[in-house]
Amino acid sequence: MLSIQNLEYNYPEFKEKVVESINFSVQEGEVISIIGESGSGKSTLLKLIYGLLDFNQGEILYYDKKLRGPAYNLIPGHEMMKYVAQDYDLLDFVTVGENVGKFLSNFDLDFKQKQIDEALDVVELLDFKHIFPNKLSGGQRQRVSIARALAQQPKILLLDEPFSNLDQTLKLTIREKIMKWCKKHNITVIFTTHDLNDAFYTSDKILVLEKGKMIQFDHVEKVRNFPNSEYVSKLFGYVNVISKDTSKELNIQSQNKIIIYPEEIVICIEGIFDGKVIESKFQGRDYLVRFSFKGIELVSFSDKKLSQDESINFNIEKFHQL
Repeated sequence: MLSIQNLEYNYPEFKEKVVESINFSVQEGEVISIIGESGSGKSTLLKLIYGLLDFNQGEILYYDKKLRGPAYNLIPGHEMMKYVAQDYDLLDFVTVGENVGKFLSNFDLDFKQKQIDEALDVVELLDFKHIFPNKLSGGQRQRVSIARALAQQPKILLLDEPFSNLDQTLKLTIREKIMKWCKKHNITVIFTTHDLNDAFYTSDKILVLEKGKMIQFDHVEKVRNFPNSEYVSKLFGYVNVISKDTSKELNIQSQNKIIIYPEEIVICIEGIFDGKVIESKFQGRDYLVRFSFKGIELVSFSDKKLSQDESINFNIEKFHQL
């Protein structure tokens, strides 16, 4: 459906490339999340896809049709796509419902109202239909902006940090309803996020960017279980990065660095390795435990609180070579 080939871009005032050598394709109805550190080019990539910026090199193809930037289009953007930026771009002098229906046809007003109501129901703001946006919180304004894009039922929906201003409990509900709605209508979704839970829960595939370059692009499970760099593995939270020399102390023979996720180190009574607890911190479901083993600091999980300097035994059930 969408193919990005050798895409490169740098802002005119900077020589350094913000996006470089990006190659990936998206199938119809897929959900793709773009992750990476701040400044890695996530938002810029969305703007390039939508046609808000003129890329320096490469191609963006929509069903083999070449897409261009603002230098080639009288009105920037592509009609089959909708882009929700982080600034929301709402009109404060008309109601929430009017904002959502701003780009909908007036040919059938009953159908238009049905589209507006359905989109507002997805983001749980139907009761705010007649309220003006300047009376809403940041999170509510964000949801109105998303509803406006949903109401138009685009072929491709581009979302820049779509859940960043939502409370955790509300986000879980809204996130699921939006993605189910898009799947139901076969809408392709590409979104950026700093929250790996968003990426894990909603995505079919993850695209990892580092300093503008595509580091990895694959199904969610493969990126998590087979990261191709230390950078990728650290994006997923706590991780143990072990040098090839240190790995020998753990009875692991490797020619390269290895990574071990905390859940892959199991603290148990009959573990073959022994360590000493540095700290144990409650994090909701379990405890995050830092401990030392032959001068190596490791991180694991425990279902109970452990005391500082307490002796423990552990096993390593799995590791990943870089």
